[in-house]
Amino acid sequence: MSFIQQFQNISGNGPLTRRKALVGLSLLTLTACSRAVQQTKAADSNVAYYTCTMHPFVRSQDPKGKCPICGMDLVPVLKSSTSATNADSGTTTNSAPVAAASSVDANGMVNITPERMQEIGVTTEVVTKRSLTRSLRAPARAEIDESALRDINVKAGAGYITKLYASYEGMSFKKGQPLMTVLCEGWLQTQIDYIKAYRGLVAAPRVEPNNSTALNYKLELMRARIRVWDLSSEQIDDLQRFALSTNEIDLRTGHGLSGSFDVLAPFDGYVHVKKVVEGMRFEAGQSLLELADHSHVWIVAQFPEDQAMYVNVGQKMTVTFPSMPQQKTQGQISFIDPHVDEQQRRIMARIVISDEGHVFHPGLFAQVSGEIPTGDSLTISTGAVVPTGSKYIAFVDHGGGKLEPREIEIGTHSGDYYEVLSGLNEGDRVVSGANFLIDAESRIQGVLKTWGDRP
Repeated sequence: MSFIQQFQNISGNGPLTRRKALVGLSLLTLTACSRAVQQTKAADSNVAYYTCTMHPFVRSQDPKGKCPICGMDLVPVLKSSTSATNADSGTTTNSAPVAAASSVDANGMVNITPERMQEIGVTTEVVTKRSLTRSLRAPARAEIDESALRDINVKAGAGYITKLYASYEGMSFKKGQPLMTVLCEGWLQTQIDYIKAYRGLVAAPRVEPNNSTALNYKLELMRARIRVWDLSSEQIDDLQRFALSTNEIDLRTGHGLSGSFDVLAPFDGYVHVKKVVEGMRFEAGQSLLELADHSHVWIVAQFPEDQAMYVNVGQKMTVTFPSMPQQKTQGQISFIDPHVDEQQRRIMARIVISDEGHVFHPGLFAQVSGEIPTGDSLTISTGAVVPTGSKYIAFVDHGGGKLEPREIEIGTHSGDYYEVLSGLNEGDRVVSGANFLIDAESRIQGVLKTWGDRP
């Protein structure tokens, strides 16, 4: 029936009114929509699923869906047994069977045609034994070498600080550089006593020429007694040279001697703690300065609890600093804390590294890493392992496009390989590339679900 005839039936033979025209258009619209829905349902009944031409493993029942990978519109795949009848010509045409990308037999074996495997880029490898290493990684921090801290004091007597050279914390100094000048009670008399004793020992060989061993012993004993004043060997040598150049008259009056002396730095370092000011009085043995030796620093690493059993004293580690990517140094673990941190569940290990240039300042963040040989183990590449929740799957290639999904147990992860604890044998060939595509296709077929439910 034509468009005009339908309007005439609605309005009769008389002229069309505005209301009648609107009613007629509404009826025509509803009729057209009803026919379109019927035609769509008829067409959908002949479609098995919708897929992507670039990614055939993608399947959907949504006719307006898009590929989740590339975003292309999905195209229909007809059922292999569908027949369509042409109403106008009265002929029937059978559509060509649609070949599935993969199929699953009764034993759960995934069957993929060699052409399809080549299309999705499947690669395989042989399960073999390799020498693996276990990686250790831990955050760390540079700290002062506590074993090299030195307390500066005057042990033999009280006195005053007449000049303080190490006047602030953090100040660097060199070995032998004066830290302070002190005026000490009893120091003048100590020098006189030492000079007299030294002069007597020097003259003794003329009296006892055959007793040089005993004389040397007495000389060393005297030097040891005066070292209680924390004098350096150079300072004692200067005192001995003065003893030989002075005379008895000057010695009685103390001419040429001083009641004060310099306290010298015992090593290259810096002032860690300053406890005095210039002019202050101190007592014998009182702590005046605390010095830090910066020739070495501690790298204190915090290893996770699951790595604690692999951390050993003497193990070599590489130390890097995020703030100085160009700096990389080697060190050895010198100490491991016997206790695990209760809150962070980490174990502390100490690595000593050289820092002659004073580059690794205490407080810097660092990263330590190392490798521990774990011996020869059965291995497969990481690409051959398919995680499926709590399980791990590998597809064993039996040839001819037959792939067996097999549950495996993995151990140490070393670089690009996993240690295989069970599920595979040496010499098995497994899929190492395009595993995610095979896994997707086999999931569509339902193989992993049925196979995973087995005891």
